[in-house]
Parts: sequence; C-alpha cells; structure tokens
Amino acid sequence: MQLTSPFSISSRLAPALNVGGAVISYDAGQFIIDLPDGSEHVVTGMRPPAGRVRGINDTPCSLLQSQFGALLSFLGACAESRAYATRTGRTGENADLFPGNVGEWAETCSDEITMLGMEIEETRGLIGA
Repeated sequence: MQLTSPFSISSRLAPALNVGGAVISYDAGQFIIDLPDGSEHVVTGMRPPAGRVRGINDTPCSLLQSQFGALLSFLGACAESRAYATRTGRTGENADLFPGNVGEWAETCSDEITMLGMEIEETRGLIGA
C-alpha cells in the first residue's frame, strides 16, 4: 500500500491521519481514534458502501480513502452539532454520534477536520496499491 500526504503509517502500523493532535487509523478492519489525552475510541457501526462508483470507490484503496473521508464528515457533523448546542442551548441532532470525549475533541479542532475531509474527498489516489 502506498500512502501520500496527508496519510501516514500510525504506531499501529496502519494507514492513518493526524488531526488535531489525534491519530485516526484503520487497523484490522476498524477505525480507531487515538485521542491526544491518551484514550482511544473504536468506531463501531461503520461499514463500506454496498454500491461502487467507478473511479471513486471501486478499488480497495479508493474505498479506504473514501471511508476516511466519511468518518471525517461524521466527526465534523458531531462537532458542528455540539457547537450549535453551545450557542443556542438546544441539542443538535448529531451531537451524540460519538462519545462525549470524542465529540469534545472534534469540536476543538472542527476546522481542521473539515479541511482535511475536503482534501481527502477532492484528491483521488492518496492511498494507492
């Protein structure tokens, strides 16, 4: 597997992204978020799409890149909902997508998560065979 920036190899020896002091890696078929405070969160319930789009997610490498992008999108939605709740006092609909500590981290680095997600979704071939 060939990785191009912003991807790297994590200490788990798996494809990873460094964002907001955390490392998001794909290890043994699951995403793991190693948070800056030393805790970790295993992402559950995330499955690859059943359908394939030619040139976007039709190879294992492009599918993995697409899944990283989707995870960043979910983290961004969680962060945005939490920020909305802080501003308005009303609960956002995506604020509970992740446990509180993951949502809090995502909220603190939401701009970085959003920009990285856009880069991954707009740049093909960052993960190659």
